[in-house]
Amino acid sequence: MTIHQIECFLEAARTLNFTEAANHLYISQQGLSRQIASLEKELELRLFDRTTRDVRLTRSGELLLWRWKDIPKEIYDSVDMAREEGERAKRRINLSVVGMSGIIEMAGNILADYMALDPDVEFEINEFTNIKDITNGNPDLMMTVSFTPSYEQLKEKCGLVVVKNLPLYYVMSKENPLAQKEEIVMEDFKGETMLCLFKNFFAGAELRLFELIAKQEHILQKARYYENVNSLELAIIANEGIHIGFKEFYHNYGERLVMHPMPNSNSQAHASVIIVWRKENEKRLESFIKFLKNNYN
Repeated sequence: MTIHQIECFLEAARTLNFTEAANHLYISQQGLSRQIASLEKELELRLFDRTTRDVRLTRSGELLLWRWKDIPKEIYDSVDMAREEGERAKRRINLSVVGMSGIIEMAGNILADYMALDPDVEFEINEFTNIKDITNGNPDLMMTVSFTPSYEQLKEKCGLVVVKNLPLYYVMSKENPLAQKEEIVMEDFKGETMLCLFKNFFAGAELRLFELIAKQEHILQKARYYENVNSLELAIIANEGIHIGFKEFYHNYGERLVMHPMPNSNSQAHASVIIVWRKENEKRLESFIKFLKNNYN
């Protein structure tokens, strides 16, 4: 059964005149008759009663007319919608954002500001917690956090913009004895466990930071990993270890967390929120990249 057969049946059923129906469809009357006959043979149904004087629908024909009357329009409308979606997909910008609530909110604000300038653009945001999520999704851009200057290594193959620097803190439960101290030094963490997010986090940021501290200071020698922010934060609240992060990272349920500047209030380190793209995509993303550089670089 083809769309053309259905169209031939519907036009003949509406007009009850094969010559008139053929003219409406710009085919010969013989061609229309062949299409109807082929359809009846396939369905094993007689759809029309034809005499030399008139044409009438059978009960089966009336039923099909009732159920099929909108099929061609729905098919053509759906094809138009699919083509429109295909064109939109070519223009759509896919952004993968690290799964941290504060960073996702930041991404939303950046995209909303750009869309106010370019209403025709369309973005799709996906969260990631693992480098595999990025490679599988093949995003146009990635928004993540670098705790170390390692993102400089990306500049050979990627373009990037630092959209914000976030002060870093030692984060611990209020139940931790260190929470009561006014100033904290690295030696205070001897014997503590470092709680980390995502063992496969992009660039291994927290792992690199942990290894750096453990190697140079011989203080933090244990690490524990969590697959999502909520589980990590609950572990901090339960005083299972310390974390190094930024305020936008935490929900801070009931203000149960204490944060001390890292390494101290006089020379506080920071994490960088960066947006990264492949250089081969720069032409297609040219307008948005220009916006980022003008407003955040």
